Amino acid sequence: MSLGIAFENLLQKVQNSEVTAVVTNSKKTVPGSVFVAISGFKTDGHIYIPEALASGSRYVVVEKDLGLPNQVLVRNSREALAKLSHAFYDNPSHKLNLIGVTGTNGKTSTAYMLYHVLKEKAGLFSTVKTMVGESELSQDRTTPEVLEIDDLLCHMLKNGANYAVMEVSSHSVVLDRVLDLRFVGGIFTNLSQDHLDFHKTMEAYAKAKQEFFNMMPAESVAAFNRDDPSVNFMAAKYIGRKIGFGVNNGEIRATNIEATATTIGYDLVVGKKKWEVKLPIGGEFNVYNSLGVLALLHGMDFDMEEAIRKLETFPGVPGRFEKVDLGQDFAVIVDYAHTPDGLENVLSSAAKQVRGKGDLTVVFGCGGDRDKTKRPKMGKVVSTWADKIIVTSDNPRTEDPNLIIKDILPGIEGKPYLVEADRKNAIFLALSEAKPSDMIVIAGKGHEDYQEINGAKYHFDDREVAREGLIFFGKNQR
Repeated sequence: MSLGIAFENLLQKVQNSEVTAVVTNSKKTVPGSVFVAISGFKTDGHIYIPEALASGSRYVVVEKDLGLPNQVLVRNSREALAKLSHAFYDNPSHKLNLIGVTGTNGKTSTAYMLYHVLKEKAGLFSTVKTMVGESELSQDRTTPEVLEIDDLLCHMLKNGANYAVMEVSSHSVVLDRVLDLRFVGGIFTNLSQDHLDFHKTMEAYAKAKQEFFNMMPAESVAAFNRDDPSVNFMAAKYIGRKIGFGVNNGEIRATNIEATATTIGYDLVVGKKKWEVKLPIGGEFNVYNSLGVLALLHGMDFDMEEAIRKLETFPGVPGRFEKVDLGQDFAVIVDYAHTPDGLENVLSSAAKQVRGKGDLTVVFGCGGDRDKTKRPKMGKVVSTWADKIIVTSDNPRTEDPNLIIKDILPGIEGKPYLVEADRKNAIFLALSEAKPSDMIVIAGKGHEDYQEINGAKYHFDDREVAREGLIFFGKNQR
């Protein structure tokens, strides 16, 4: 749908390199640039137009008629931004093979695995980090804003990348961050409750995930988790080639699964062919993550033996079932799981590994300013699998940590629990009581190296705190 004649004229000027930059931040405005005013959730970009004009902006894209001689009025600034960005950067997503990974859980691990197989000629966008060539860039969002995506894709191309692997969040679809990007591959991991503070309903959340596949071209390939109940909805309008994977369903399946805290093994079955897969990472849920990768690569006609060989050297993902090991006689695992389903995956796997040997202790909390309805559900999941429970603070943001904890407790059923709002003290408490062959899972923050409290970020890393505690209690053996 057209954004109007004036916008089409502006788009033509951008394509002809008649503007110097496209920006949404007035402080980044340079003479000859286009400033796009975004009506955001926290602030309205229209109020920064005077600053942008004073800095030399040649055009301003607006959703409100301000009567300015150089304004371009559009109905949706985010849609306009995506089109302007792609025009300014000359559509870099059309010049390499862009692959998206979406779902509630497993996006980061799946994207990392795929990048590991392709990394000699690929870039990566993930929750943990973005890789451009050999350079690592930190990332605030699972999926960056469209200007940043296009800029980074250009850097990847300059560094010789033929592929780019991207985690695609539901927010990014709704907010047009991935609008008109050309994805030639996609993976659907699963769907469960998350982000209802933003989407309000599961139907809207699922629709955002589905829309990612709806926008992919006919020549694309997508791998769908056939064991997930929502798979038919996800794939309903997808027009490219579909590859199904799963343990129970799909053309590509895993059989004879064996998992420990540090390894996973299974037989990969594709039609009448079978390969033995051995991964040097723990967590039975990673069977699905690796299956999604192998299914997509199979659909894109990659050599399966080479793909499996590379996956067998996969080092894991920071903060995803990451083991903290100082030689102690019990296991300490740090994981990012922060949804009911994510916790279910991690804790069910952990419980199997420790059963009959020791106790499973779980330290967890819930984030503030997010979907409150999942808090008791997370409490219920933990009480299902844990032997010992310590409820603590996560990223409280602007909420009172004690009130967040109060929302969690009604879900805990039939298991004793302790409450310690100070996250460091909670981790130390778990470590102090650990016995040989026990397992401690510290859930919720994973790779994050901060705790967000009242609008400020303070350095806090679960892995660092766990190591400090092991040393403090003299439980390290090296």
